[in-house]
Order: sequence, then structure tokens, then C-alpha cells
Amino acid sequence: MVNGSGPFNFLLDTGATHTVIDPNLARQLQLPVIGEASLTTVSDVRQDQLVRLKAVRVGSSEVSELGAVIDKLDQVKLKASGIRGVLGEDFLSNFDFLIDYKNRTLRFGGDAPAGDRCRFETMGRYHGLPTTNRLLIDAEFMGVSGGKVQLQLDTAAKMPELFPIRPDKFPSKPWAGSMAFSSSGPNGTSIHPHTAIKVGATSVSDLDVVQSRRGVAFDAVGLLPAFIFQRIYISHTGGFVVLNPPA
Repeated sequence: MVNGSGPFNFLLDTGATHTVIDPNLARQLQLPVIGEASLTTVSDVRQDQLVRLKAVRVGSSEVSELGAVIDKLDQVKLKASGIRGVLGEDFLSNFDFLIDYKNRTLRFGGDAPAGDRCRFETMGRYHGLPTTNRLLIDAEFMGVSGGKVQLQLDTAAKMPELFPIRPDKFPSKPWAGSMAFSSSGPNGTSIHPHTAIKVGATSVSDLDVVQSRRGVAFDAVGLLPAFIFQRIYISHTGGFVVLNPPA
């Protein structure tokens, strides 16, 4: 719900620093423009108009006076039709919540479940400048030399993806023998199948990992999709996640 209207379909995206709203919905709700904001995606950085939302509510969880960036959401709408906006970390960081992918439920609040607590960082750095509203977590690619990296835990990502921005931290040579196929060009990719990723005490195997050659504006080595775990509890108040907690 936005300003008491709705409900509208929004994408829940821990990888987005700001909440984003479709320009048609902004016009429909007659949202006043209060300035401009820098919107950073994995492909570019651009200036967009900023509007103020009096109230954004999901279930009984609400945030008041939230800034939102106006964007056409072309890439987001390719993921799912009917999306009118993106709930970013500026909204989500106000809550602890559990995502249950198997049962397709989202629960705000409640006690932290049992399980291994993996710490995450909410600030990163890009080109020497701090980045905020982040969810950066240490992960390890099993059986790969130099496979310990810091990834952005991303509820909107489709596949684990690595970016070519820190080759000193993640050499590409150990992956050569596991490459399934690649595409050419400056934005080409390589796919590494049957890969295992470990976060804390939790590991997930038989994953396809995309290694991209495209230039990105990002503060992490790559993306860690949240959906590879059946259930995930994110505690912003405690600064940790619990992966695959017992039901």
C-alpha cells in the first residue's frame, strides 16, 4: 500500500539501495517531486527524480516519509509483469523478516529462528567512497582457489553472478576447466555449472554461476541470490542472516 492506496505489486529487492516507483504510478498518486537522486544499478548510474511517499505498508509493517526514485523499471518488468515499484533496503532495513520460498510467504517481526547466524555489512566502498543500505555477506565458492569473496545478498537476482571489478580478489584462471559455455562481446558471460557455494555453515551445491565481462558500478564482487536457500531470515536489528532455518 502506498499513501493508503493499492495494493500494488512491488519487487522486494535487498540489492536495491533505494525504493523505486514507476512514473505512471507516481502520476496516478500525484506524488510531489522533491529533488533528484542517484540511482545505481549493476549496469549504470543515473540521476532520476525523487518523490516523497507519506506511507508505505506491507501487511501491518509500515514506513512513513520514505523517499522513492522514479524509474521506468524496464529491467524489473522483464522479471515479472505488473510490477509498479521496488522495495529497497531503505524500506526493508527497518525490519527483521523471514522469507519462505517454499511456502511463498513473507513474515515481518517475530523471534529469530534457530540456526547459524551469518554476519553481514550494511556499508561498502566503491571507488573510495562509502555505499550505504547494503547487505554484503562473505561467501566461499567451494573447490575454487581464491574463492572467498564478499557478495551482495540479493532477493531480486536470478543466478549467482560475479563481476570483473576485483580480479585480484577472484582470479578467473581456476574456473577455466569448469566453463560450460560463453558468449562473446564486451558484455559477454561465462557459465560455470555444478558449483557449490558456502555461507557460514550452510552450503548449496549444483549451481550455475555467471561470470560477467560487463562493466558495473558495484561495491561487491557479485550477487548471491537469496532464493537458492529454501528459507532465509534477515535481521537488520542484529546484523545477521539465518539460512535455511528449521520450519
